[in-house]
Amino acid sequence: MAESEPVKPSVDYTSKDFQGFRQAMLDHAAQIFPEWTGRNTADFGVALVELMAYLGDILSYYQDAAAREAFLSTATRRESILELARMLGYEPDVAAPAAGTVVLATEESQAAAVYVPAGTKLTTDFVEALDKPLVFETTQDATLAPSGGSASIPVLEGETAGTTPLRILRNTAQEQEIVTESLGNSTGAVEQTLILSEAPAILDSIRLFIEEGTDAVEWRQVSSLLEWGPLDKVFQVVTSLDGTTAILVGDGLTGSVPAVGQPMYAAYRTGGGVIGNVQANTLVDIMDGLAGVYIASSSSMTGGRNAESLESIRANAPKAHRTQDRAVSLRDYADVALSVPGVAKAKALSNQTTSVNIRIVGAANATPSLDLIDKVERYIQARAVAGVNVSVSPGDLVKVNMGKPDDPIILGLYPNHRREDALRAGKQVLQELLADATSSFGMNIPISRVYRILDQIPGVEYARVPLFARADGVQSGPQDVICRDWEIPVPGDLYIVTDGGL
Repeated sequence: MAESEPVKPSVDYTSKDFQGFRQAMLDHAAQIFPEWTGRNTADFGVALVELMAYLGDILSYYQDAAAREAFLSTATRRESILELARMLGYEPDVAAPAAGTVVLATEESQAAAVYVPAGTKLTTDFVEALDKPLVFETTQDATLAPSGGSASIPVLEGETAGTTPLRILRNTAQEQEIVTESLGNSTGAVEQTLILSEAPAILDSIRLFIEEGTDAVEWRQVSSLLEWGPLDKVFQVVTSLDGTTAILVGDGLTGSVPAVGQPMYAAYRTGGGVIGNVQANTLVDIMDGLAGVYIASSSSMTGGRNAESLESIRANAPKAHRTQDRAVSLRDYADVALSVPGVAKAKALSNQTTSVNIRIVGAANATPSLDLIDKVERYIQARAVAGVNVSVSPGDLVKVNMGKPDDPIILGLYPNHRREDALRAGKQVLQELLADATSSFGMNIPISRVYRILDQIPGVEYARVPLFARADGVQSGPQDVICRDWEIPVPGDLYIVTDGGL
């Protein structure tokens, strides 16, 4: 009689936690050491097995985490998502500062002209969200005439970082002194990481200077070092999840390595974001304290935008890769527009084969600037099919009113639910219905959907919606909101109350 083959052990490769590893090792031990029957946690063998299971659990976690970071749909670290997007040929939008103008004037008692250098700091009142005033800097030199003289000066939100003066372009007509942050001397090592001390850094403003002999040579910022050679003086900027910004230099194969002992400096600004988009006459104080000078007025500040969200990158990067930098179909034209930094949503429209109109909006459904519109138009025209004329214009934002002051939306509550909680939840779900992350061009909102999300709020027995309609339409009754292809619904007036409850 033939000897039976040994039974092959069954391995569950999906069981990768502590309990799974522990049980698998104990089962294996029962086969090779059948005389060992102790399973008490005080048993040394069991303790050793649990130690190995603990280590396996930790290694399994990091293994799974590393695997998730390799895919755009599952990655969680911002660095991973940015690198995956760049691999697909998509350059995520970065934060930008708001800009405008301020009119500075001299007091009537000021007898002499006053020189206002570029970089003069102006502030708003205290901003609770920042726990400090918002700072703007002038971007041009100006001289104010005495006794009531004034000048309109452009300003930019944010502050110049660093305190170390550095002369650049020495012995040329463009020689000048700029303020920088000293990064120390190069160690000569490959892949040096230089951490910027101030945050949040405006990535587009970062410049790297390295002393070479008697001059400070400026290196070039690039999106990826992998595209450059060993002699190219380039650097890459990386921002971590905690907001820390670092400058990465090459390894001698992809990008040059600064020589040992060479001093390194970074010039950059901090700030940026939609928080800088303030109303006219918001600037109230001259931080640098120019004697005899006051702020006569200031314009509204516009153009500030936040860095592109991770969810937006996940959605837009595959679209940019799919087009392969060419536009043929209407979908292609919209997807190519999303490749331009500053564009968050795009819709391509056409009634004929020789022209395409693209409607765009920025982050948080912001109206794009004329500069951005022109940039998008030139970018897409260069990638369009021959003979097609491309035009770009802002998308139309349609406000949706919900309830009236004298006839608000009513949430009827069961007796054992708190009115404050239900009211907060009601406002939240209605605002999320029209939020930037969920709204889109040509979006339609049936009134049945409004009732459904209100009925799903814990504690709500019934909901009454007297008005849900476009602000430019008839203001009576609950209506389905229907937007045209170039329109995006946004929140309008919201009035909501509760009935019953605690």
